[in-house]
Amino acid sequence: MRAMSYVVLIGMLLSPFSLVRAETQQGGINARGIVESAEISGIDEDEISQDIRDAVRKLTGQAFDQQVTDALVARIQAERPEFAATTRLLPGNRSDRVKVVFLLEKSNGEPGAEANVNSRYTVERVEVQGFDESKLSQSIRDEMQKLVGEKLDQDKANDIQHRLEDELRPKHYVIRRVAKGSDRRHIVLIYEARTVRWIPFIAQPPQHIVYHSKQNFSAVVNAPIPLGSGGRLVLGLADDQDELLERFAGFNMGFEMTKVGTDRVGVALRYSRYHERWQPSTVSAGPTNIYRERTNFEPAITFAFDPRLRVTAGVSFSELQMQYPAIHRANANAAIASLNFQNVWRKAGDDRHSLRANYDFRAGTHELDSDFIYTRHFVHTQYVYSHGENKLLVGFTAGVLAGNAPLVDRFSLGDTSTLRGWNKFDVAPLGGNRVVHGTLQYGIGGPHIGTFTNDKGRKDRIDFDLHVFYDVGAVGDRGSPIQARHSVGFGVGPSDFSGFFLELGFPIRSSHVAPTFMMGFRF
Repeated sequence: MRAMSYVVLIGMLLSPFSLVRAETQQGGINARGIVESAEISGIDEDEISQDIRDAVRKLTGQAFDQQVTDALVARIQAERPEFAATTRLLPGNRSDRVKVVFLLEKSNGEPGAEANVNSRYTVERVEVQGFDESKLSQSIRDEMQKLVGEKLDQDKANDIQHRLEDELRPKHYVIRRVAKGSDRRHIVLIYEARTVRWIPFIAQPPQHIVYHSKQNFSAVVNAPIPLGSGGRLVLGLADDQDELLERFAGFNMGFEMTKVGTDRVGVALRYSRYHERWQPSTVSAGPTNIYRERTNFEPAITFAFDPRLRVTAGVSFSELQMQYPAIHRANANAAIASLNFQNVWRKAGDDRHSLRANYDFRAGTHELDSDFIYTRHFVHTQYVYSHGENKLLVGFTAGVLAGNAPLVDRFSLGDTSTLRGWNKFDVAPLGGNRVVHGTLQYGIGGPHIGTFTNDKGRKDRIDFDLHVFYDVGAVGDRGSPIQARHSVGFGVGPSDFSGFFLELGFPIRSSHVAPTFMMGFRF
């Protein structure tokens, strides 16, 4: 699509001015006739809202109307104020046809210049959709009313959107968009409140494509198939060594329903089958623990107290093909439970806070016919403070395991998210039954490279944030000496372990300090 846009742009630049200037006759209907095609040029169409893209496509097959195209220009300009939006016409394949191109060019005007959308379009009215406006605080309603009759101010409009989200959280989030007003110089500013899904879809194992210079590539990719009404099927493939001590390769499938009669209840059924490969250091450290295949079936039910807090309970049925001393089957069945909390809130100005905390519990018991009898507790928390383009991340992880657990449930450190710079097979090739880890990371804004539409329909920025980090952690078995290890490094990518990243980590030790290169994408 972007390549086609560039071709159209070049064609327009080579065309005579008389062909690209829109002329209106007969009450706004262009005499050239029917719109053969309509598209957006100068920017990837994915960076424009779906509503506007649909409106542009609807022009095809209709008689050209200058007023309609002017209204679309106003909507595009209001949505992407960093660009100057204009309408250009190109001749069609027939004399009675015309091609309509909405051209976006980077604006070079200074803030406050007439070219800026904030001083070009007047707000006719402000609407709140999806929520009873009378239930909003009077201060927010007053601020919205102040926008009416004034030129659109993006900073004020964004601030009102943030205040609305803070007031409607946790059950709603807010989308801001514009619509055409009663004439070409006016727009309608719309704040649409949408209901938050109380129980999110969860990819297990987590999706990513990463590279670790001492552990090679790892990938887990899922293909969701929406079923409607909060349900989906998931088919996935994996060849991963980043998450566990083993490299597991195979497939997974699942069914998730995030709403069963009520927003508070969801169910999930997951099945996976993997073939295992092991590092020689792991095999030599515990040969009787090695298995060749791992098959798992896991039904679970989730109850949400509200969109921020939910509890999950279920059963995990696993069958392992043990390799030593002779090939045999063993069951690793366990009761599972988790408690998950996630919240985002803002303070005055650009301050933004995000907190995520998870607690996981597993217990292999005789009642479930398990050959591995154990209990496992694991806690992970992550706090992110943002001020403008500056971000500070603090993470903490701890776990303890009692009994005889399979290697898949033992703890490890030294991958692309923990003890970055270390190799997990140098730290503890057989893992450990207790672990503690902390992360401190500071990032500053970098160049903006694009946007993507998240699962809520909102467009999020993709930025090359620059950051530095410090990791500290220890893993080992109870009763054995455990050594704390440290690492430092720097990289680019989001400061919350999401999206694309590229990092260089340095283990802190007395000798053989070799950096570790890491890169990849976390979905």
